[in-house]
Amino acid sequence: MATTPKCKKRILENDSASPSPKRARKDLSLEEKINLIEDSDKIPKLTQKQLGEKYGIGCATVSDILKKKEFYNKQYADNSTGNKKRFTISSKYGDLNDLLFKWFTQARAKNIPLSGPILQEKALHFAKELDLTDFKASNGWLDSWKSRFSIAHFKVCGESGDVNLETVNNFLSRIDTNVQDYQPEDIFNCYETGLFFRALPDKTLAQKKSACKGGKIAKERLTVMFCCSAMGEKLKPMVIGKARKPRCFKNIDVTNLSVIWRSNKKSWMTEATFLDWIKSVNRIMRLKKRNIILFLDNATSHSHEIQLSNVKLSFLPPNTTSKLQPLDLGIIRAFKARYRKKNVKPSYIKH
Repeated sequence: MATTPKCKKRILENDSASPSPKRARKDLSLEEKINLIEDSDKIPKLTQKQLGEKYGIGCATVSDILKKKEFYNKQYADNSTGNKKRFTISSKYGDLNDLLFKWFTQARAKNIPLSGPILQEKALHFAKELDLTDFKASNGWLDSWKSRFSIAHFKVCGESGDVNLETVNNFLSRIDTNVQDYQPEDIFNCYETGLFFRALPDKTLAQKKSACKGGKIAKERLTVMFCCSAMGEKLKPMVIGKARKPRCFKNIDVTNLSVIWRSNKKSWMTEATFLDWIKSVNRIMRLKKRNIILFLDNATSHSHEIQLSNVKLSFLPPNTTSKLQPLDLGIIRAFKARYRKKNVKPSYIKH
């Protein structure tokens, strides 16, 4: 049958048109589903097509979510996180799982470190009490339990778990009184830290399934002490090493370094080293006709008995460094990150 010119043109247009791209599958998290449900109740009311375009899903998916909104609201209220995309509805050992999770939260509230084998042993104990004779506490059950309650494995780090918060709050309540006679530029803080100056990064990017091996960890250590004011004024840092004049200082006048260099057999801060430093700070402030207050921790090397004319020492309560020490709340970490970057730069430029 002959085709008319108009039909022929339509056929050619249909043949040349590219098919519409297939929409990529997208799973919304529980929190996103709750947001979608809330958006559907707003005025002016959005259509299902508009909701689908906003969240990148189809109209049918929007309709399914709205039909199950009571279920999703309950899941959101019951679960500890809204980032999960799928949830188990029921479990053969639901009572045991809930009992173990209750025990888990109580133990972590006391900062008790827990591992998989400990949880499995405790689960077997609860199974015996509940007369669940067929419960095995397998690795598969443990993975399922951790997924159900959003439990992940973390490295225990820092000392903040051992801090008495009442002591911290009492000190903070008195701090305004302690600094009322000083301007912000006259409020100083000092703190020392260990620096493994030859250590390489202990983490690396690598292809999956490839072995990540390293050599021995370099343990040569320096002690570095920083001191700065609330307004950012920095005093010259002090670095304590083992040698009075290391080989790298050959033909270099140590007094002209950008740091104060001190040494002892263990490269640690000692009371004599601290007294020498704090007296030099007092001389500098006396020449500048300034009176400052210096906050520092209760280390044994920090003498409590010394009386200075232009520097008032204010000691932090014991075991509160992780909460009250300003230099320990990001400043020292930033220094070490920059030092590590400059330390490894020559090695990757050569290779």
